Amino acid sequence: MKILHFPLGPLQLGFPLTQVQKVIPYPTVFSSGQKPIGLAHFEQQEVIVLDLHQYLFGQPSVAAPTHLIIARNGQELYGIPCGVIPALVDVAPDQLQPLPPTYRQADTLGLASHVVRLHNDTLTLFLLDSQRLASLCTPSPAL
Repeated sequence: MKILHFPLGPLQLGFPLTQVQKVIPYPTVFSSGQKPIGLAHFEQQEVIVLDLHQYLFGQPSVAAPTHLIIARNGQELYGIPCGVIPALVDVAPDQLQPLPPTYRQADTLGLASHVVRLHNDTLTLFLLDSQRLASLCTPSPAL
């Protein structure tokens, strides 16, 4: 399985390549700055941009993003800012370990579905769950 890997603060995150539409230079993102959600234009479409750093750590990254990973969940596109060009890594299916449901319910990093250890267990990569990420972009009924 091919995974698009990128760092986010102290974490190493990844997306299955099958869910990635494209990686583009970081575009103009329109946002109030109050929430980790913004809006960008991509190929004649509007893309919801989810600032994972702000969501996970409570504040925007001090380093400006350089790229936007455009991912697809069904028909909707959303973007994840990152500060470097993501790398492509090969992971054998037996290397993927599902995260325990209790952890996924209790921690904001429950946005990940699996974890994989790479480079002789020196790198732990969290595989993001596109459905959970997309659910963060869905407005609540109170809005």
